[in-house]
Amino acid sequence: MPSDELQQIADAVIESINDGELSDQDILKLHAVVPETIVTGAFNLLDHANVIKYSNPLTYPRYEVLGSTDIYTVFLDMTVSPIPFYCSCPAFSYAVLSSGSHMMCKHVLATRLADKLGLCIERPMTLEDLQSMMMRQFQLHSSGDPT
Repeated sequence: MPSDELQQIADAVIESINDGELSDQDILKLHAVVPETIVTGAFNLLDHANVIKYSNPLTYPRYEVLGSTDIYTVFLDMTVSPIPFYCSCPAFSYAVLSSGSHMMCKHVLATRLADKLGLCIERPMTLEDLQSMMMRQFQLHSSGDPT
């Protein structure tokens, strides 16, 4: 698993990005701490405006990323978890949670950058939206092999 120090550096790089503006220097810094395939994939998601931020005054923001084959749920700022974010994609499950070879997937990076740069598609979250999002998440986990 990538070290805590590397995670802190990646967090610092993302936090240092000026709101609404991504410089060439920022891109070079990202490439220095995050694998190129993840950075490139995240930029592709941003270019296609595939990050949706659902806001509700009763809960923290929830994000969905429109991937090439599915819609993935992303959670940021999970303060009670050793990993401060989560994505429902298979790459996150394998590369971050199982093998520990990566600190985040392209969906998490795209969401963090979109939020920082103001590139999220903002939508108010109704109770029906929240229910639908949770049902998709439940179906994803309940359809897997129980062993």
